[in-house]
Amino acid sequence: MGGIFGLDLAGLAVDPTKLEIDTTLPPVRLRGRLERRQPDAYSGVLSAAVPATTVTAFGQLDLAAPGGPAFIALIGAVFPPPGLQLGLGFSLSGVGGVVGVNKAVNQDALIAAIADGTAAELLFPPDPVAAAQRVVPRLPALFPTAPGRAVVGPMFQVSWGGRLVSLSAAVVAELPDPVRLSLLGVLRVSVPDPAVPLIHLQATFAGQYDSAEPSALLMASLTGSHMAGVPLEGDVVLLSRGSPDPVLVLSAGGFHPAYPVPRGVPALRRLTMNLSPLPWMQLRCQAYVAITSNTLQFGARISLVAEIADCGLRGQFGLDVLIRREPTLSFTADMRGSVSVEVFGETLLGIAFSLTLEGPAPWHAVGRGSIDLFLFSASFDFDERWGNPPPAVPAEPADLRGRLEKAFARPEAWSAMPPGKGEYLPVLLSPAANRLIGDGSLVHPHGTIVARQRVLPFGVDIERFGPSVVEPAEHWDIGSSTLGGADADDGPTVDSFAPGQFRKLSEDEQMTRPAYETYRSGRRFSADISEPENDAFVRATLAWETRVVPDPRPQRPLDLLRFMRIAALADAEDLAVATSVRDPRWWQTQLTLLVTDRAPIAAVSTWSMAPVETDAGPTPTDAELRLRCGALAGVRAVEAWEVGT
Repeated sequence: MGGIFGLDLAGLAVDPTKLEIDTTLPPVRLRGRLERRQPDAYSGVLSAAVPATTVTAFGQLDLAAPGGPAFIALIGAVFPPPGLQLGLGFSLSGVGGVVGVNKAVNQDALIAAIADGTAAELLFPPDPVAAAQRVVPRLPALFPTAPGRAVVGPMFQVSWGGRLVSLSAAVVAELPDPVRLSLLGVLRVSVPDPAVPLIHLQATFAGQYDSAEPSALLMASLTGSHMAGVPLEGDVVLLSRGSPDPVLVLSAGGFHPAYPVPRGVPALRRLTMNLSPLPWMQLRCQAYVAITSNTLQFGARISLVAEIADCGLRGQFGLDVLIRREPTLSFTADMRGSVSVEVFGETLLGIAFSLTLEGPAPWHAVGRGSIDLFLFSASFDFDERWGNPPPAVPAEPADLRGRLEKAFARPEAWSAMPPGKGEYLPVLLSPAANRLIGDGSLVHPHGTIVARQRVLPFGVDIERFGPSVVEPAEHWDIGSSTLGGADADDGPTVDSFAPGQFRKLSEDEQMTRPAYETYRSGRRFSADISEPENDAFVRATLAWETRVVPDPRPQRPLDLLRFMRIAALADAEDLAVATSVRDPRWWQTQLTLLVTDRAPIAAVSTWSMAPVETDAGPTPTDAELRLRCGALAGVRAVEAWEVGT
């Protein structure tokens, strides 16, 4: 193929579904690929390298997406070493951004991309065209179509110590409400020299904050890492979530086998080191540690295989420890191990054991051991208990009534809530009333009062209160609520409570039940206080005034002045109108304004102009009807003559 304006297009390849380019226009080299995966869907990559920088763009466009065209683009520019110096050994080696329309961020797909290493190639890849073959097909899953949503955020790459430490990250905001913030990044540490590192750690991480739930998740994965030639891998996760399903989890390498993994925590790989020094020997170590709101968990497993010609040694040792803090401090440790000598695939000698130890005070050990020889085998079981429980300290009876009374007597147990957003409010508060409401002295006429406590849950049997046993169990609840002598119950409030503080849970329940559960904690009060007895509130009647202002510019049929080609006079008249010149020589005296305070108003559908019911009262005023229509979706107030049939 010939050149155009000196551009060598020999590297340009075209077919009906794909366009590839790899050409040079000194000093620029262009490389890229554009594919049509569906009739109206396109994706591709473009890289432009110049001596000062390399610019890369990944993108995906769907013209037939629901809600209108949707696209996502990741654009980054990398500067050659040493980058832009920032001081203290830091340098900026890359900048870019993420922008998408009618797109969202899929947390599950993002976590999956972290686990398989694909996410690292989204941020400033060294070979963009090669990375595009793995990255571009993942874009629809990472950024699914979401009509009305948009994603936008910056990307950057910062280095320190001559690229001994390098951080590439992107912060993406998903808008509008609910706002979600997503973090995607790669941290690389290469010591002592990035060219020939003795220690190379590469952690790909991703996180997301969701203001609607609310929740915050951060996950990191070691991929392609090694220490003195020893490969390293594993995952770390941090999850914090609020009501109605609260949880706090920090784990490196996973959880105890008996622990139920909370919702929202992805599957984690154990922290693994492969310590095999020789080809015929495999020595592998795996470990984990986890902290939850009620437990501490850790464990390890070491396995050894040393064989030559089907003859050798096999062994393993495992440990899993679960420490519970509630209702009392206790632990469970599971240990197991085995070692065997094999000759031509047959076990010549084998020893194995398993042990479960629980404690403290009393201690309980149960286990099994076995010995296998070539000619016979033997096994033994044991179940031993020793030690005495701690002396029972008589706990003071739990005064639940007194606790509740003290809880509700605290000022922080009571709060005034404003009206809901978009609620129909035909009131206008004076500055004095706003100040009194702001400092908590008064409540908004259409607001609510909330009374809640976090001492104990309502509506359940209380069998224990911390260390105290409640016998017989007590059941507490709020029977009725009044405000100013009138019924003011507006529904219950809910909060999170630890069930182990109030219920007698078995060991299985302590393992399987959530650390926190949602129970009733108080009440909302709402009463008719539309006529408060306070001078700061002034009751007023709203009236609606309509003014019909005639156009001061006279009507000129067929624009007679311009028709008679007296353009200068017509222009002068336009100038007089624009400058509000009032002179009888230009036009007649201004008409009298028509003022009315009773215009026939009706509520109609904005789509069909048909009358609709608004529940604005039996005989609402025009002002009340207009206010009510303004608070309803798909409804507007119009003059009666505009109502459709």
